[in-house]
Amino acid sequence: MDQNELLLGIERMRSDSNYYAAEVMRRDVGTEALVAPGSTKEGRAAAQLLIVTWESIAILIRGIRTKDKIYEATPICHMYKELEPAIKHFRKEVPEFAAEFEKLNADYLAWLKKKKKSGDYVSRACGGLLHARFG
Repeated sequence: MDQNELLLGIERMRSDSNYYAAEVMRRDVGTEALVAPGSTKEGRAAAQLLIVTWESIAILIRGIRTKDKIYEATPICHMYKELEPAIKHFRKEVPEFAAEFEKLNADYLAWLKKKKKSGDYVSRACGGLLHARFG
C-alpha cells in the first residue's frame, strides 16, 4: 500500500457513520465526560471507538516507508491530545491500551520537529477539508 492508498483508507475510516457519531459526541460533551465516573455506556463506547480507530490507523501507517504526505494531511497530534484523557482512563485496566497510537504521536511530533513544522491547527481555508473535520 502506498501513501495515497493509505490516505484514502484513513479517510474512509474517519468518514464511517459510527466514527462520526462518536466524534460528534466527543465534541459535544468533551473526552473527559465520555469516561468520567458515572458516564454512560454509550459514552465509553464512543471513546473506545475513536481510540481503536486511531490505533488501527497507527498500525497501518507503521507499514508505510515514507510518511510525509500522510503526516501533512492527518491530524495525529490533535486527536492524540484530544483523546489522551480517555486513553489514560482505559490504561488503568489495560496498560498497553493505544500503545501504537501513542508511538505514532511521538513519531509525528519528531517528524514535525525535523521538518520545522508546527502541530497547530490550520483553518479549513488554509489546511483543506481533511484538517477541518479533525477526528
